[in-house]
Amino acid sequence: MRFKPRSGYRSDKRAAPMLIQFIAPAGLFRDGVARLLGDLGGGVEVRCADYASSKGQRQAAVDILVLDGDFAADALVTATTSYRLAPGLPVLTLLTAVDPQTVEQFSSAGVAGQLEKSASAQALLDALRLLLAGGRYLPTAFRWPEDPSAARLADTAHNPDAASHFLTPRQLQVLALAARGDSNKSIARELNISEGTVKVHLYTVYKALKVGSRAQASVAAARLQKVGDAALHHALDGQLSVGRLLAYTTPTRFRSGEVLFHKDDPSDALYYVVRGTVALDEIGIEVGAGTVLGEIGLFSPGHRRTCSARCKSDCELLKVSGADAMRLYYQDPEFATYLIHLITRRLEADNQRKRR
Repeated sequence: MRFKPRSGYRSDKRAAPMLIQFIAPAGLFRDGVARLLGDLGGGVEVRCADYASSKGQRQAAVDILVLDGDFAADALVTATTSYRLAPGLPVLTLLTAVDPQTVEQFSSAGVAGQLEKSASAQALLDALRLLLAGGRYLPTAFRWPEDPSAARLADTAHNPDAASHFLTPRQLQVLALAARGDSNKSIARELNISEGTVKVHLYTVYKALKVGSRAQASVAAARLQKVGDAALHHALDGQLSVGRLLAYTTPTRFRSGEVLFHKDDPSDALYYVVRGTVALDEIGIEVGAGTVLGEIGLFSPGHRRTCSARCKSDCELLKVSGADAMRLYYQDPEFATYLIHLITRRLEADNQRKRR
């Protein structure tokens, strides 16, 4: 049996429904649980199989694996195989009776979640969301006593920073990207997870922040220090949200051979490469999609271009006026951090080329 996780491991970047694989003997139990699994959120697909028919078959890439743990021998083999082939794949087992030995066996097999079959439908959905967020879920009798601070969750509507303590790092990442204006599809591509998983994370975020919409979550996110920190780390990693530029311009097409600007020209705009290749002739460098051009000229003495830029292929670019770029620089800490980091890296690279 071969399992491949989609979250964080997919080479295919296209958005796809979140896929849950449920392995249990055919019957009323499997049918009923499958319907509950489908309630996890929009864009969820549930595929069922039994242990016998799934043996030896190559499984499709999945986001989470759910097992009927009462068939312990088969479930343990499946869980162990899953952990060996896909260590990052969340696995949840459903158990009629739990005891220390059973819990230990499944935990040792790499199972992150174990839930009593007597639990509520809401508990099942909560367990799935916790596992998708990178957490672990144990039967009630084997959990540590709850943190008394959890009782203060009801106050988080007026204190977003308190609510942020209930969010995982991945959920904070999703919230930060959503607050920047990125779509679910863009967030899924950015974090290499499925669009369905993004929706599940946002559902959890809305619940923790006690908000009912993306706009309300964005307002709350603006007051969260952790989200601000995540955005700055994102900028320091050299990643820029195209959404920051889209508000100021529309894509423009250039033909191969067209010159965007010459060395010593007045620096009046920034360019973002959406598609194609641009050559920086004086320094012998070619850059592609996802690259910002022209940033050094905005800060150079006399605001002049430091090199020429020529389209080596047909290109699609976003052109942001110098005035709008500087407005973003002063108003948006993430964009300013990104720009400073980018200029520093390029000056260092230029110094290294001169030493050769």
